[in-house]
Amino acid sequence: MKKFLFFIFVVICITSCKSKQIVPQNNNENTTPSIKADTTKIPAFPAEIIYVLAREYEAVHDNTKPKYHTLQADSIRQDSTITMGSYLEKRLIELYPQSAYKGLIKNIVQTAQNLIPEKRKKEFQQSTIEFNFNKTKNDNDESFHTYISDNDEIKLMNMTDEEIKIYKQLNMLADDTVFFSFDNLQHISVNDSGFQLTKELFSDSIPFFMKENLTIPLLLAGGGSYIFYRIIQSKARAEYVSEYLYPEKTKYGMQGDAFRHIFVNVMLKRYTTEALAWLIMDIYWEKIGNNAPCDLLMDLHNNHVGRSSQYRYFKGNSLYDWKKWANNIENFIDDTTQNAIFKNWNQTMPFFFIKEDEKNSDKKLYLYWNK
Repeated sequence: MKKFLFFIFVVICITSCKSKQIVPQNNNENTTPSIKADTTKIPAFPAEIIYVLAREYEAVHDNTKPKYHTLQADSIRQDSTITMGSYLEKRLIELYPQSAYKGLIKNIVQTAQNLIPEKRKKEFQQSTIEFNFNKTKNDNDESFHTYISDNDEIKLMNMTDEEIKIYKQLNMLADDTVFFSFDNLQHISVNDSGFQLTKELFSDSIPFFMKENLTIPLLLAGGGSYIFYRIIQSKARAEYVSEYLYPEKTKYGMQGDAFRHIFVNVMLKRYTTEALAWLIMDIYWEKIGNNAPCDLLMDLHNNHVGRSSQYRYFKGNSLYDWKKWANNIENFIDDTTQNAIFKNWNQTMPFFFIKEDEKNSDKKLYLYWNK
C-alpha cells in the first residue's frame, strides 16, 4: 500500500513539473516579437541627443566633470574596448532599439567615407582630419578656433540668450552624474521672441536642431563634441533665421532657400573650415535627400557663393557678429537686379541640361528658380 501511494505521489509530481514547463512555452508563442532594426539602413537621430551622448563620453574621461566620479563612469574607463564610437552605438541602441543596431557606426563611417571623391579623400582621413582643422586656406586674418572652454564657445558663436540657455542645459545633461535618458529633454523649450521662435526641443514636429547621421564620423575623427555642436548650431540658426526673414519662401528653389544655404556655409566656414563646410554641405547634406537636379545644382552653387566667392563680403570685418552676416546676406539676396540669376528650371528637367546651364553661370551671383 505504501509503495502504491508512493507511486501515485511520483506520478503527480512528474505531471505537475511537465505542466509547469508547458505554460511558458505557450506564453512565448503568444508574445509579440520585438521589431528588429533594419541593418541595411543608415538612420538619422536628433542632433541634440547625439551631441549629449558624445559629450557624455567625454565627461566620463574628464575629471573636472561630475560624471567622471560615478561608479558607472569608472567602469567605462576600465574597459579599454569602449571608444566614443562604440559608446555612441551602445547608447543609441538603448534609446532607439528599432532603428539603431550593432555595426551602425561602422556603416555610417564607411558610407560617409565612400561619398568623398577620391581626389579629396586624403584631406578627410580620420588620422589627418584634426591636422586639417588647423589649416585655413586664404584666411590670413582668421584661423581655426580650437576648443578652450564652454564660455569661449559661447563667445565664438556669439550665442543669443536663448542659444546659451539650450547649450548650457544640454551640457549639464551630459556632464551631470546621472546618465542621459529621454526624460531629461521633456521640459527643454526654445522661446526666442526676437526671431518669433517657440519650440519644444524634444517633441516639436519641427525640432530646433535637425537630425544627423553622416556628420557623426566627425565626432570620431578628432573633432569631438564641440565641432559637432558648431555644426548643428549653424544649421539650426540658418533654419530659424531663414524662416523669420523669408516666411513661406524657404521651399525648394525660392530666395529663402538660397539665403539658408548661403548663411549656413558662411557660419560653417567661420566655425570649422572651408574644407569641412564643403564636406558637410556639398557631400553629406545633399546626399541625405533625393533632390531634383534643379534643387541639387542650385544648392551646390549657392553653397559655393556662401563659403567662397562672396564669403569675405558677407562676413565683412566682423569675426563674431553673425547677425550682421545675416543682414549682409539678406541685402545681397534682396537685390535681385545685381546679385541674382533667375533660372527657368523645373523639377522635371534632366540633370545634364541644368548642369550645363549652372556651369556657365556667374559663381559670384546666387541662383533661384522658384518665385
